[in-house]
Amino acid sequence: MSKSKLIYTESRKISPVSYWVHYGMDEHDRPYSQCDDYTPPFPPKDPVKGYPYLLVTVIGFELEFASSLELDHCIEILMQRNLPTTTYLSEQRGTGQGPNSHWLSRLPSELKSWSKRERIVAALIKAKEKLLSEKIRF
Repeated sequence: MSKSKLIYTESRKISPVSYWVHYGMDEHDRPYSQCDDYTPPFPPKDPVKGYPYLLVTVIGFELEFASSLELDHCIEILMQRNLPTTTYLSEQRGTGQGPNSHWLSRLPSELKSWSKRERIVAALIKAKEKLLSEKIRF
């Protein structure tokens, strides 16, 4: 059984996947979390609710996402029968950030088996479909 919850925060919250999807436009001059602009951009702040942040709990583990692009990226990686190496994924980012800091290397090893990843991907797709059906821009 899985559950998903969209929360809103007053200030932008960076997820473990954010760095690997959203590139800071001035990240060479300042810490990533302090960048002013990102490409692709994060979802805009709702003037009343705040910044959207998705929490998906599956197999007793909580996955966090700051945008639908991050959700799509995670689904794309985890649905591969043979996981790519974190070295390969880190090189795709092109900043020299080591493979040990990649979100996939932070995922507990007991969740990396194909059978568990199938369950995780199904939960992520279900969360995505729920957002789409409720017409939530994320």
